[in-house]
Amino acid sequence: MLTTNEFFVSLSGQAGDFVQLIDSNTGEIVSFKKVNIWIDGTVLVINDPRVLNDQVIYRTRGNEFYVNTVVFSSKRLYITAFGAKSSYNDDQRAFIQHAFDVCSELGLKLVFPSGHFLIKSFNSSSENILELRSGLDVEFEDYSVIKLDAYFDDSAFVLFSGLTADSSPLYNISFKGKGIIDFGGDVSKMRSLYLNRVGFEGGNCTNVLIDGLYWTNGDLRNCIAVGKGNSGGNVTIRNCTFDNLATGTKEINHDHSTIYGNVDFLSVHNNVFIGNRLMSLIGCACEIHSSHSSFDNNKVYDYTRMNFVASYDYERKDITNISITNNIAEITNTVVYFWSNVNSLISNVLISGNNVRQKHIEGETQNYNGHQGLLSILNKGGKYERIIAKGNSCHILYTIGDHLRYATDIFAGVDVLEIGDNNFSGHSLGFLFDKEESDLLGNYSFVKISGNSFTSLYKLVTLNAEKVTHSLISDNSASLETNNLTDLIEINSNVIKSTTIRNNTYLNNKPSVEFTPSSAFKADSTNNAKYILSLIDTPVPTINANDYDFIIPYFSNDHKRVGAMYTIQPSYPFQELFFHAVTFGKGGSANVDFKVDNIAPYTFPANNLLKSNIIVEM
Repeated sequence: MLTTNEFFVSLSGQAGDFVQLIDSNTGEIVSFKKVNIWIDGTVLVINDPRVLNDQVIYRTRGNEFYVNTVVFSSKRLYITAFGAKSSYNDDQRAFIQHAFDVCSELGLKLVFPSGHFLIKSFNSSSENILELRSGLDVEFEDYSVIKLDAYFDDSAFVLFSGLTADSSPLYNISFKGKGIIDFGGDVSKMRSLYLNRVGFEGGNCTNVLIDGLYWTNGDLRNCIAVGKGNSGGNVTIRNCTFDNLATGTKEINHDHSTIYGNVDFLSVHNNVFIGNRLMSLIGCACEIHSSHSSFDNNKVYDYTRMNFVASYDYERKDITNISITNNIAEITNTVVYFWSNVNSLISNVLISGNNVRQKHIEGETQNYNGHQGLLSILNKGGKYERIIAKGNSCHILYTIGDHLRYATDIFAGVDVLEIGDNNFSGHSLGFLFDKEESDLLGNYSFVKISGNSFTSLYKLVTLNAEKVTHSLISDNSASLETNNLTDLIEINSNVIKSTTIRNNTYLNNKPSVEFTPSSAFKADSTNNAKYILSLIDTPVPTINANDYDFIIPYFSNDHKRVGAMYTIQPSYPFQELFFHAVTFGKGGSANVDFKVDNIAPYTFPANNLLKSNIIVEM
C-alpha cells in the first residue's frame, strides 16, 4: 500500500476515485476521495489556495483534488496527522498552528493524544505563539502536554491568542479534556521587568468553552484573559485546575490574576486554584469586569484574594448581575474587592454561601497582607447599587494586627447594601463605613445589617456617612471581648432620616444569678439542673454623639437606652428549656414576670442585679 507522500507528492500508483493509503506522518491507514468542490460546495480551481494551505485533509495530485473521508465520518483528527510528534527537543509550534488553521476551517475536532508537545518559537514577529481561529474545537486526551521551552525566559508572550493581526472577531472556540498546559516556569520567568505573559487571550472571542484542562508551572500575568474593550462574550471556564502560576519574585511579578474576565456572560465554576507563597501576596483568582457573570463552586487556596469586581469606562463601563456563590477559599486578605471607576457603575451583586479562611503571611507588611474582611468597597469615583452579602462564613486564622479585623470595609456610598446571616470568626471590629484618606464620606440610601454572628467583638458597626436615608441593624449576635464596652454601635452622619436598632444579642459567660426552675419552665420535678441568668451591660448605641436633632423619627427618652441582655441556659443540655431574654426601656428594680407558652406567669423577684424589665422568648 502506498503512503500519502508517495501518492500525492511522488505521484506513484493509479489515481482512482477512491484510494486507501498509509499516512506518512502517523502510519495509520487513511481513505481519500477524489473531489472537485470545497467543503462549502464551491468549485475548486487549479492551484486553489485553500487546498495549497491545507495539504493534509484536502490534497492535490497534479491538477486533481482529493479529500480525507474523515470529513464525512468521525470529523475527528489527531494532531499527529499534521506532522506534530511527541518530543522533548523539537519545536512543534508550526505543526500545531497548521492544525488549528485547517481543522477550524473544515469543522473538524482536533485531538492531542498522550505525548509531550514542545514549543519554542513565536508566530512570526508578534508576541503570539499560537493564533486561535473561529470554529476551533480542540480535545486533549489523558497525559497530553503542551510545554513551553526556556526560549521564552524573560519574554512577553501569549500562548493562545484571540487577538489576531486584523483584529477580526472570533466565534465558537472549545478547549476540552484532560490535557496539561505547562508554561515552563522552572526555566522561564519574569526576571528584569513585569511582562505581559498570558496563557489564553480571548480578546475578540465569543462563545468560548474551556473545560477540564490543567494549567501549571508559569510566571504569568494572567492565565486566561477574555474580552477587550467591549469585544467578546459568553465564556465558560469549568472543571480546570490552575496550579503554581506565579514562580518569580514579588518585586517583578507584582500583580497576577489567574482569570481576567471582561466579557458579558462569563461563567467560572467548579475550578481549583492552587497558589503558593508568591500568589498569597499578589494573586487574585478571578477578576470580573462584566455583566451577567458568575463565579461559583470553585476552590481557591493560597491566593491573596478570591475576586476583584471592577468597572471601567474604557471597558464595559456599567456592569450588573454578578453572582459569587458557594466557593471555598483559604486566602490572605479580603474575599471580594469592589472598584468602580469614574463614570462607571457596579450593581446587582450577590455574594452568598462562601466559606473562607484568612491567613496573613508572616514576615510581610500590611501592603501585601491587607485587610481580612468579606468585602471591601473602594471609592474610585464610580457608583454602587444593590449589593447583597448573605450566608457566608469567614474565619481569620492569623493576622498581623488587630487593627485589620474588620468584617467589611465600605469606603464608598452604596444605594442599597444588605449584609445578613454571615458568620465571622476573629473579625472583632465589625462593619466599617468610612472614607479613605481625603475622600468624601458616602451616601447610603438603605443599609441592612442583620442576622450576622461574631465569635468575638469589640465593635459591631461604625457608620460614618454624609447621609443615611434608612438603616436597620437587627438580630445580630456576638460574644463580647469584655463586659464594659462602649459605643458598640456608632453612627455619625449629617443627615439620618430613619435608623432602627433592635434585637441584637451580646453574650458573656459570667453568671450573676443562679436559680432552680419551677414547673413554669416545664422542668421535671426530679431534675435538679440549675439554670444561669447571665447579666451583660450592653453598650448604648451612639448616634451623632447622642445628638438626635438630625434623626427622624426622634427617639423617646424611654428608648434612648437599649439596656441589658440576659441569657438563660441549663448547665447541661435539656431540650425543652432553651430560651433567651432581652431587656427594653430604662433600668429599674420592678419584679420580672416570666411567661412560657400558656403556663401561668412566674414572677422573678426584684433584684438589684436586674437593670431592666425582661421579655422571655422560647
